[in-house]
Amino acid sequence: SSGINAEYGYDELKLYRTIKNRIKVELEKKWKIAPGKLTLTQPTFFSRMTGKPPATVHDEYWHIHTDTEQYERFHYTTLLYLNTYKRDFEGGRFMFDTPSYNNTVHPKAGRVSMFTSGIENPHHVERVTSGVRYAITIPFTCDPNYGISDPQS
Repeated sequence: SSGINAEYGYDELKLYRTIKNRIKVELEKKWKIAPGKLTLTQPTFFSRMTGKPPATVHDEYWHIHTDTEQYERFHYTTLLYLNTYKRDFEGGRFMFDTPSYNNTVHPKAGRVSMFTSGIENPHHVERVTSGVRYAITIPFTCDPNYGISDPQS
């Protein structure tokens, strides 16, 4: 077995699916999306951010960007924070950068942030100055051509 199936067992993937489905329902409610229209897309990934120098340009998370610049298949981005700002790490806050508002998300273990992935939501993550910040990105699409199935064990 390779890939996600080799990394995670049945219980971990079941938990992931449960969390993903709860987030999906909340997205559908918030943006009034018909059930069945929204599907998981790729990549779904864990992020581990530290104050260490980046290995590649893709590790430079502190630059302002929109998610569709890097991942055109993203229509909605969700982030599940796995640890807490000021307790587990310093820096690492999620910052929306728009002319009309500047909203800062303070990561907290279990908190979910969700937003549309296009040019209406430029953002960046503050550089982590100490500790390690963990989150999981779970993206969704309305385009069936970009939809993927849940990982299976």
